[in-house]
Amino acid sequence: MTEGRNQILATVIACAMAVTATTPASAQSGTPIGGVTKSDAAWIVVAIAAIGAGIGIGIYYAVHHNHSLTGCAVSGANGLELQNKGDQQTYTLVGAVTAIKPGERIRVSGKRVKKTAGPTQQFLVEQLSKDYGACPANPATP
Repeated sequence: MTEGRNQILATVIACAMAVTATTPASAQSGTPIGGVTKSDAAWIVVAIAAIGAGIGIGIYYAVHHNHSLTGCAVSGANGLELQNKGDQQTYTLVGAVTAIKPGERIRVSGKRVKKTAGPTQQFLVEQLSKDYGACPANPATP
């Protein structure tokens, strides 16, 4: 992914250099053709650079955001599990799970482990981000 960011940065720099390296043609009367002054050209370059930086930062955060799950921790057959309400899945928690207590609503940061042979997907916990307290009681269904 570093190569992609480097290509984007190189493209933005090349465009900025190309725009600033050229001098606008001007008529003999002293006014530039098209009405673009050097000051206008400089602001155009600044705007292009700002837009390019914004796009690059947006792509970076869209791809490299921290993965986190929020849900209720419960004891399962394979150890601690997290019942995630967001995607309606249950994850077996592995990694830094010592601070996690069953029955607590938590948010954990980490990454999903590639699909395993077991019935639930694993989530590698890097840290307990937040403990919201006890899980809400589910109403009994008739």
